[in-house]
Amino acid sequence: MFYIIIALSIFVLDYVLKKYIESNKQYGQEEKILNGHIIINKYHNKGGMLNLLEKKPNIIVSISGVLFGMLLLVFGLIIRRRGNILLKLGMALTIGGAASNLYDRLAKGYVVDYFSFKKIKNVVFNISDISIFIGTFLIALVSTFKRK
Repeated sequence: MFYIIIALSIFVLDYVLKKYIESNKQYGQEEKILNGHIIINKYHNKGGMLNLLEKKPNIIVSISGVLFGMLLLVFGLIIRRRGNILLKLGMALTIGGAASNLYDRLAKGYVVDYFSFKKIKNVVFNISDISIFIGTFLIALVSTFKRK
């Protein structure tokens, strides 16, 4: 149940932030926070990561849906097993983020991204992207160092 709450929390937090950004920020308007290290701005990503396949939204939705379904299937298989804490956490973070971005794609036709970093200003993220990145890193870490 703990891991399901984590996934739902990521989804809800990102949903609320996206709704706030959509309602309160103009496209192209920037707001710098944390001494300019983080830049808040609204961006509609119609493609995949780094706007890949922007002109092929149906392919992105299909791939996202299939991968999300596979994540849920694997998560369902491991959730009740003892141990595997980092794997379960990684899966929960990835599922929460993937669910939020997939919801955006299905409901709006694009994913709302809303912050970038000073050093890489051209790449705009959302909480789900960071959650997917951390979750995938944990899954890869566990898979790499898994006892045989």
